Amino acid sequence: MKCSQPNTCKGAWTRIRNSFVLTHRTRLTFHHLFFTTYFLLGATALPIASFAQDDFFNTIDIDIENQQGDSGPVEFFGWVTQKVAYGLEAPGPLFARSDREINKIETTLYGQLDIAVDEQTAFRFSTRYYHDEVYRWFDDNPHTEDEINTFRNLYQVRDFYVEHQTDNGIYFKLGNQLLVWGQSEYLRVTDLINVEDQFNFAQQDLENLRLQVPALLVSFNVGDWVFDSVVTQEAGRNLIGPAGDEFDQFITQRAAGFHILEQDPDRRSEYFFRASTRLAQGDLQIVAGEFNDNAPSVQRIEALRSPNPRVTYHLNRMRAFGFSANWVEGSWLFFGEAGLHKDKAVRPNADSFLRQTGGWEQKDQVLAAVGAEYNGFRNLVITLELDSIHTRAHSPFMLMEEDQISGGLRIYWTPLNERWQILGVWNELASDTGRVVRLQADYNWSDNLDLGVLYVDYSTTMNSPFAAFRFNDVFQLQLRYSFDL
Repeated sequence: MKCSQPNTCKGAWTRIRNSFVLTHRTRLTFHHLFFTTYFLLGATALPIASFAQDDFFNTIDIDIENQQGDSGPVEFFGWVTQKVAYGLEAPGPLFARSDREINKIETTLYGQLDIAVDEQTAFRFSTRYYHDEVYRWFDDNPHTEDEINTFRNLYQVRDFYVEHQTDNGIYFKLGNQLLVWGQSEYLRVTDLINVEDQFNFAQQDLENLRLQVPALLVSFNVGDWVFDSVVTQEAGRNLIGPAGDEFDQFITQRAAGFHILEQDPDRRSEYFFRASTRLAQGDLQIVAGEFNDNAPSVQRIEALRSPNPRVTYHLNRMRAFGFSANWVEGSWLFFGEAGLHKDKAVRPNADSFLRQTGGWEQKDQVLAAVGAEYNGFRNLVITLELDSIHTRAHSPFMLMEEDQISGGLRIYWTPLNERWQILGVWNELASDTGRVVRLQADYNWSDNLDLGVLYVDYSTTMNSPFAAFRFNDVFQLQLRYSFDL
């Protein structure tokens, strides 16, 4: 299946193969990762030499992916994107934008450099510069010049890694990178490693939300199995909107006078393991990890009697074990995941928020996702997914129910020789708390120029974690110019 825009294209093979998609900013700390490299080399190098295979890259689907085609040992390409969006509803007085008006005038410059050092070693560096002029467009915005420069001018280092395959079949990848595991589009059951860009909710697919983290990946074969060991260092947390932004996740607490503090995690290293194998018509993956929850949770609440109580958020330490699998049958792709997430910090309801001064309670959760994708129609792919979360030892103080059921329907159509890419997504939120609908159309005007339009509708109830964003419906126009040197 051909795709002129790899980050948008979806089909059976996009779920079966591991693809390293582009996105994020974080710090890279090679001095920490050096000791991990030394440890993993000692643990894996001796017993693995006898299992080396000539077709190692094909076996584990490592994708040193040149999206613009093979043009030599050194390749540079990128794009410039201009977006203009209009907020269709008034979010309310809590937000920086309180009226129906333009809410985005965003220019993005992206560049990626790929260097094939030799047949076994490659290097990638990618970066993004982001500028939004919207708060300079209106005179009545509440932000200072420093705040505008901080939150609307971002320089992000995304990919920054070297990868190498040894003669005895061991594969290393060190640096800022994406590690895409699992099958689900809407629920992260075994896809545990990368943080997310949550600056805007539900305006792009999960594959475009993941952000790179500094990590060391070591992979090797044992018979028909592939084993992946990953260590991350200072991976950070989800990138969220700043104070007063349309998707400020702390907006209701700020409005109530709370002083929001964020504390760095006590343990900054995270550990993941995956064993995977090919089935007759699909794949099987077994995943385990010990990691920091990328979504901040309350650690403590202080000074309750003061006008501005202090709420400290941190990244809760978790463990997880699960598996994922897929199966291809003709034009159908079936996929599923299940996992146990231990010590998940659960959000209390509004009445119980101030009572948990010692931090949110931790619960064990069982997560599952099943779905099917059909691509038997010409230029049309339809995907349906159902997700569930069961919380053990559920308490009445929790915001969400003991059993949360959610789902999504995705329709992707590429008519006119794939010059058009039309996408419709329906997300039914957990426990019948609303839905988010996204409609998107992109037209490939030429080899270098793409035009696009986006509409997102947020319909949530007051019981939803996204209730504050229910008036953030948006209509967006986009132009993208691609280049390569």
